[in-house]
Amino acid sequence: MNAVWLVLIASGCAVALVTGNVEPLMSSVLDGAYHAVQLVIGLVGIFCLWGGIERLANESGLIDALARITRPVLGPLFPYVREQEKIMGAVSATIISNILGLSSQTPLGLKAMAEIKRIHGESHRAIHSMITLVVISAAGFCIFPSGVIALRAALGSKNPAIVAGPTAVAGLVATCAGLVAHSLFSKRSG
Repeated sequence: MNAVWLVLIASGCAVALVTGNVEPLMSSVLDGAYHAVQLVIGLVGIFCLWGGIERLANESGLIDALARITRPVLGPLFPYVREQEKIMGAVSATIISNILGLSSQTPLGLKAMAEIKRIHGESHRAIHSMITLVVISAAGFCIFPSGVIALRAALGSKNPAIVAGPTAVAGLVATCAGLVAHSLFSKRSG
């Protein structure tokens, strides 16, 4: 991907030199840098707010309580590890974090993967459970996409949260399709 960007930038500079449009090129570069810094500064406050809410939810035990509630629902999706309390807690916390749009989803997912590997090694049971977790996490079912909403708000959207409904529906469809595909492929190879 770096090569693609390098070619695009080099060709843009070459065209600007050949056509004598160096001034608009430099103006665009400086304007782009200025607007990028403004966007980042606008997003910092919003992400700090959500980071604080997320930390409060973790420290208050809200995420753990939600994880305990969801274990019966997630058990059938993770048949090989549903009896291991520690693994299911980490898996539940990962999925809940993803659904709520919290940024802790990745570290929690890595913790869950490490726990699965620690207990089951690289067995079929571990691989199946890990793939299931990756499919659920990557499909992105999210009720409140806080990052996207924050970005839209920082860019001046009149209704930044309007994407929540379509995002949730698309994520749910993608999650279901991914789980069905994983189920079909795992039956075929196993």
